[in-house]
Amino acid sequence: MTPAATTLVKNDVYLATIAEKKINAYKGVMPLSEQNTLALNLGELLTQAKSRGIQKGKIVAAAGVPHRAEAPVNALNSYCILPKAKSRRKAKARLCAHPQNYLLLALAAADLMGMAHQDAIIKLTEGSNSFGPHGEIDEEIFSPAHDVWRLLKARIAVIAERHQLKQYFRDAYEVSAVYGEDILRPGCWEQEKVPGQSASYWPSVYLGSVIRSSASASLKIKESVTEIGGLVHGIEQVFLTLGWNPSGWIVGYLECLAGLAVQSFEREQHTALFDLHCSGETFTHGTIGEVGFTINNGGSIKVPDGDHGDWPYRVRSRNRFELLTPQQLASTLLDGRLIETPNQSLSPKIDTSAVLSPPNSPLALMEAQLLAREGNWRRYNIPCFLDKLEEDIDFLKNSFKEWRSAQLETAREDHLTALTTATLELEDLRRSTG
Repeated sequence: MTPAATTLVKNDVYLATIAEKKINAYKGVMPLSEQNTLALNLGELLTQAKSRGIQKGKIVAAAGVPHRAEAPVNALNSYCILPKAKSRRKAKARLCAHPQNYLLLALAAADLMGMAHQDAIIKLTEGSNSFGPHGEIDEEIFSPAHDVWRLLKARIAVIAERHQLKQYFRDAYEVSAVYGEDILRPGCWEQEKVPGQSASYWPSVYLGSVIRSSASASLKIKESVTEIGGLVHGIEQVFLTLGWNPSGWIVGYLECLAGLAVQSFEREQHTALFDLHCSGETFTHGTIGEVGFTINNGGSIKVPDGDHGDWPYRVRSRNRFELLTPQQLASTLLDGRLIETPNQSLSPKIDTSAVLSPPNSPLALMEAQLLAREGNWRRYNIPCFLDKLEEDIDFLKNSFKEWRSAQLETAREDHLTALTTATLELEDLRRSTG
């Protein structure tokens, strides 16, 4: 197992242990949203088990949850919501309000499938407000973020299947491929020197730059003696990135790159200048490009923190990877506003009046694109950010395939050359000694 894979397994074990402790310590009655989350996730686990020929009744018996001996499968009506296409249930499910038996069923399914317990627990608690890896947040904030997360997750699953992403990830992982990490050979594929630690071949789309904090400042343009007013922002560029782990899961991340931006009130169209080479630092003054700044009234501004130091990471960058969860969507895309940049994929020109998220928040822009809302005043055709993600997938897959084919062809040619050389050398030796 590679160092990155080992780190990932340890991280999953840790997250699963926290979730299991939360479930076993839970004494109250779960809200309906939590019941539905656990039941839907358990339904996906049981569907996976069924695809491997494991009967649901056998899982119930192995879990030891209360059931009738003649029909153990009926017990699942209290714990499981199957995908609509696979469910015969007409009435709304009457689900159990306590989490412990959901866990027992998930672990029983894992044992019968030969799945690691941590994978089953993480799957069961995916998207949970009470048992997930992040702290519980207010239901009013959690609910719209959870709805956007579930839709986004479903759309990502479609994309992953359409592009056969699992196979692409396995192929790149097997050869320890990296893309564009050599400064002297930009845009090239090569083999990694420390196997399995790169996220360079993971597809990604830039969503936009979110302002985390702002401070008024005095600005001075280079070679000018006149000071003008403006703002300095602590910002994060936010990307949606698809990764994976060797167990075969497609993993969604919000990838953040912290930095500083300066914006004048008098500069043309208030265009911002960025410095993305800093994180976690506090500034009272500084320079970005041709603009010097001093925070007014002796104040300061702090740049958001950079990477956590654990895998996954990108070489020569401060990018921070956060698991794609409802809580992370809320904390990343509800607080703050976008500062417009030329290549962002979340457009402020889209209509956010018919979304569940707070209107005009970055999360609302994401939700509006997922729901194919029209541009403001119907004048703008707003493509979904997932379209750009698919473009990156196509590019990475095709360029990797070309590189891998070229490498294999080189190997075949070198084999032929080496074999021919050895054969000719052998013939020469036989002639000289004959």
